[in-house]
Amino acid sequence: MAHATSLHDHARPTRPAHHHVAGPVDVVTELCTALFSRFRGYDQRVRARQYMDGLLRAQGRKSIANIAASVGVPGDEQRLHHFVNSSRWDVGPVRGALAAFLGGNGPVPVWVALPVSIPKAGRRMVGVFPHFSAEEGHRVVGQQAFSMWYASERMVAPVSWRLRVPDPGPGRRRTVEEFPDGLATATATAENCVANLLDDVRAWQVAPRLIVADARGDDERAQVSQMFRHTSPVAVRISGRTLLTVDEQRRGAGHTRRLTPAHAALDQARRTRSAGHLAHGGNPPVTATASVRLPGPRDPRCPGPAGGLALLGVWHEPRRAPDELWLTNVDEPASPALLRATRLAHRVDAGWRARGKEVGLRDYEGRSFQGWHRHMTLASCAYAMAELRSAEASGGSSLDA
Repeated sequence: MAHATSLHDHARPTRPAHHHVAGPVDVVTELCTALFSRFRGYDQRVRARQYMDGLLRAQGRKSIANIAASVGVPGDEQRLHHFVNSSRWDVGPVRGALAAFLGGNGPVPVWVALPVSIPKAGRRMVGVFPHFSAEEGHRVVGQQAFSMWYASERMVAPVSWRLRVPDPGPGRRRTVEEFPDGLATATATAENCVANLLDDVRAWQVAPRLIVADARGDDERAQVSQMFRHTSPVAVRISGRTLLTVDEQRRGAGHTRRLTPAHAALDQARRTRSAGHLAHGGNPPVTATASVRLPGPRDPRCPGPAGGLALLGVWHEPRRAPDELWLTNVDEPASPALLRATRLAHRVDAGWRARGKEVGLRDYEGRSFQGWHRHMTLASCAYAMAELRSAEASGGSSLDA
């Protein structure tokens, strides 16, 4: 089994823990130093810190007006608007610094790729279009974004983002303000957005780490294929209708393969299911696994157990359909380590809904594509700050705060 499909090393950090967080003041000082030293000018460093502080302090919607009112003086609203929408700075180095800082505070057992929908009523805002939301279970009008989160038992925090902006169709053109040249291919499909996030992870990490993702929704098949082209171990949540190839050994018929929906691929394994174990107590779920492949020709870029993949079903009520279906290339698909990793994905989702709302991850309402990315990057920094403070206050785990 290739190293890329093993979970054995996930308890060890990718780098020495350089950033020891001793208290709230140290959190502020160390994180701001790590993040905002990436800005060239003093004024940019001031505005970045001001914007992040405003996201943490402002009440209600985190508009630039509210942010400026909570931390600034007359004239700061215009300055912050310019800083986010027009100033020259790149989000990439800030995101890389955030990933390095979080990794230095402890092990990085999981990266979680989370698709999110941000309902918006105004069609003139950047990236607003009708799409299926896995979060809501139906089609919505709004922004479809893809995020990559740091996730450990200590804390979770978003680090990188992609906003999907589909091709507007023949006869329609986008303004440079809304959608700069050269970015259409990178963000036109969910598959491309996911691929770009995987490139971010590849740039940040020293050794392959488990990547957990939810591919349900539009372009599910393309997203699943993209995930398994990555060199890291991967676990992808899929819908029950996803078609998979199952290898079978039938009496009198020899070795056969059949194409079947994922929910039916576990029928035989379910009859010999085994109980799994979770780290946080409670009734453990029931799990079952089956060896499967993605339909079509064998892709040498998709390493997995025995040359294929494993389908993991998770039941909280064994007499019903599985609550979750996970497709993975790890060599122990029903291991406690993988089950704990899927629980972290749920905590990321909960964090997006709760703390994500508190720090303004849903609140950008401008037309600028670059402005959206800058707002989401600074809101991610504010999220990490709040998580680190909670972790200190609760004695080391923000997840139990």
